[in-house]
Formats: sequence, C-alpha cells, structure tokens
Amino acid sequence: MTSRVLIIVFDALRPEFVTPDLMPRLTAFAEAGAWFRNHHSVFPTETRVNQSSVVTGCYPARHGVVANQFPLGGGVLNTGKDALLQAALAGMDAPLLERPALGDHVAEAGLRYASISAGTSGGGRLINLSAEETGAFRFALRRPEAACPAGVADRIADRVGPVPDYQRPAVGWNRHAARIWLDWVETEIGPDVSLLWLCEPDESFHWHGIGAPESLEAIRGLDTVFGEILDAKAAEIADGALHVIAMSDHGQISLGGGKIDLAGQMCAAGLAAASQPGPEIDYTVVIHSAGGIWVRDSDTGLTARAVDWLRAQPWCGPVFTRAPLDGTLPIASLMADHDRAPDIYLTLSHDDRSNTWGRAGISADNAPYPEFGGCHGGLSRHELHNVLAIGGAGIVPGHHDEPTGNVDILPTVLRLAGIAVPGDLDGRVLDTAFGGAAPEQRETTRQAGDTHLTTQTVGTTSYLHRGWRKPVR
Repeated sequence: MTSRVLIIVFDALRPEFVTPDLMPRLTAFAEAGAWFRNHHSVFPTETRVNQSSVVTGCYPARHGVVANQFPLGGGVLNTGKDALLQAALAGMDAPLLERPALGDHVAEAGLRYASISAGTSGGGRLINLSAEETGAFRFALRRPEAACPAGVADRIADRVGPVPDYQRPAVGWNRHAARIWLDWVETEIGPDVSLLWLCEPDESFHWHGIGAPESLEAIRGLDTVFGEILDAKAAEIADGALHVIAMSDHGQISLGGGKIDLAGQMCAAGLAAASQPGPEIDYTVVIHSAGGIWVRDSDTGLTARAVDWLRAQPWCGPVFTRAPLDGTLPIASLMADHDRAPDIYLTLSHDDRSNTWGRAGISADNAPYPEFGGCHGGLSRHELHNVLAIGGAGIVPGHHDEPTGNVDILPTVLRLAGIAVPGDLDGRVLDTAFGGAAPEQRETTRQAGDTHLTTQTVGTTSYLHRGWRKPVR
C-alpha cells in the first residue's frame, strides 16, 4: 500500500469528546476506519515534546526535546516562540532534534512534505525543522513571515486571504489553516505527506475550561473543518490515493487543586529556586501541572534535599529523579533520560473529581491559566490518553484496544507512503490497521515508596499508561 498521507492533529482533544453529538464527522470517520481506543501521549504531556515524538518516532530520551521549556545556553528556552527557537538553533553546536524527522525521511525518499500549524510559532517550526534544507513547505499562522519557501506567505494571502485576527474559540483561525492546505498546498505542491496541526480545543480548554460552552464550540467547529477536508478529498480517499490520520497530541486535566507558587515555596523553605538559572540559584523550576527541576551541577545532595521537601508537600504527585533516591523512580522509566532532562521530574497531585462542566480530572497547578482552566504535562489518564483514527482504502475497520502511542505515528506514516521504516525507532507500525493480528501486550506497574507508574508494552515498545503518588479518588 502506497499513497499520500495527511495527518490532522486536534490539539489536546480528549477521547470522550469524539461523539456523534459533538463531532459527527470525526466519529463517523473513526468508525469507518481503524479506531485506536487505547492511544497514549508522551511524557511530559506537552505539545512540543509530543510534536517531536510524532515526527521522529522516538521518545524524549532519544530526540532531546524534554519539555516545552528547558534550560539551554544559560537561560530557559521557550520552544513555542519561533524567534527564540530560531535564535537558539543558530547558536547550538548539537542539533535540537537528535533523530531524523518526518521531513527528512520524506525528502530522502525523493518525496514532498508540507506542514501547516495553527498552534505556536515555535511548534510550527519544530514539526518541519529541516524545511529549508529539504525544500519542504512550512507555514505557521502565528509567524507567516518565517514560512518556507521565503516569500510564499504573500502569494498565499493573495489567493486564500490574509491570516485572520485570532479569536478564541479559534474556529475561523483553524479553518484558515485548512484552507491554506486545500487551496494552496494541494494545488501548488500536492505533497506526498502533509501535517496539519490545529490549535483547538487546547487553547479554549486552557482559558475557558474543559467542557465549557466555548470549548464545545471549538470542538464542533473543528469537526466542521474536518468534514470540509474529507468532502474535498472524498474521491482520493475512496480510491486509496490519500490516507488520513486523525489524532490528538495529548489530553488535558482541569485546574482546581490549588495554585502553587512552587519556586516561592521552595525559597521560603531555604531552597534557592527560580524560573531562570542564575549564579545564586540552586534549582531552576519549570512546572505547570508537571515539569522539571534542574539542579545546579546535578548535585545529588541538593537533589535529595529538594526531593525530601517535595515529598512532604500535600500537592506533590509522583517524583522521578536522575540520581537513585529512595521514594522516587528513575527518569529512565519515563523514557525521558536525555542529557537535557531535569534532575527531578515532578507531577502535581490529581484526582478524578469532576470540574464545573462534569469533566473528570482535577489537578493542583503552578500554571498561568485560570483556576478553572485546563492544563497538561502530567501522568494522569486525562493527559496521557489521546485520540487516534486512521482511514482510507485498505484500512481494515475496527475498534482496537491494543496500546498505541504518538511514537507509532512516524513508522505508520512511512508504511503508508511506501518509505522504508528504520529499524531503530521507539515506535512501531500499527499493523492491525492493515489487517494484522492483534499483538500480545503486557502491563506492569513499578513502585518506589508512594510513587507508582503503570506502563503497557507491545513487543519492544512501551507506553506510559498512568502515574500517581496517592490513590486517585
């Protein structure tokens, strides 16, 4: 089977919202294709980490993007800001992505790749990092002037119209991204592989709440946009010329477990902490509902002191450390043990209570979003479980309960596009979509003190299923 492939990402869409009432087109698409009902995000369950895993087929331990924001070059790099990311890339001796990405594989096969992002400008670059070198098309609505090839934004605006003003819910914004793909990319390039990254419902979840009327409006609007794409490409999908992968990158959890000034509390306890590194700072803290603490010189004594204090706090969830410490699991168990990774990965406490709109999952937070808003980054099932469905001619319809994850997207796309799948990926081809037998799977739970982590494994590929420290109500 060889065809063109379109990947459409609905940022932060939780599986429970894929229903005939809210998303009739996506639901019908999933029912008619291979619907993977046990799909998993990558930890940290943040967007740029998962974007990197989607395009490399590897976990952070190997691709190197260990958080949305992490210390680099004397400061903390925010990978969501393209100008900052571009400047950091220019000053780096080593590559940011340490594994070949989707665009590289497509170009090496002599094929064409295109990406469009309605999300962060930095994420728009990250999903197509080598566009200038490979001749791929890249466009981010939040920074059209940095599109590749240079100057293409003006030509697109002449045909499709200028990028509209951003409004939340961002239905019109995401429709514009889809129109660029349909009316420019498809007619001018006809890429073999495309990645269309839509920014909702993530942004409405963050600022209005998971299940709030505004977020439901965003979800319905996305479904309409998805339907417009399916209708425009119906003939190609039916005859096997185009396959579509519909997915989300992670879920979200509601905030409501209390605002925590983590760096402030650490300083009050005698632990010199801040959100930026400095000569008097022992702990660089980058945490929302989860994240990392980078310890000065990776000092094990400082690490142990911080962990002892953290584990005594009522809002502390599971703790993972680079150095072996009692009561913590190693960061290697998260498949995130890269040199750039923090000395302490921490998730804040969560439970399964419902928010104002009846959506399960409440977490403490250190985030900039309102108390009723949504967040992601942690190990709750609400953040780790996301959406995946594959459709097109030759895809065998069915619901699949086997564990799958974002690391499986790249190898499966390469299989669909007729490109050789490297043997050194963390992810695997999802053979059941092509009629393969359901694979054997196993589930294991590791425990250190009161930190627990459950993983599910198929063959040599493992998926993080749930992490917790105290019993989840």
